[in-house]
Amino acid sequence: MTTTTECPVCGMPVDEQNPGATASFDAQTYLFCSESCRDEFLADPGRFVGNTGS
Repeated sequence: MTTTTECPVCGMPVDEQNPGATASFDAQTYLFCSESCRDEFLADPGRFVGNTGS
């Protein structure tokens, strides 16, 4: 059975066992559907995760 999560950038489903890309931010790992979504996230993480309190 495939477990999916949502790409924080575009909202597409991401296979948790085989994501298109990953990145860490504020001690959390994020999964992305593609490297381009990861790159967009890394350019401005706060835009996608909101106020993390740090």
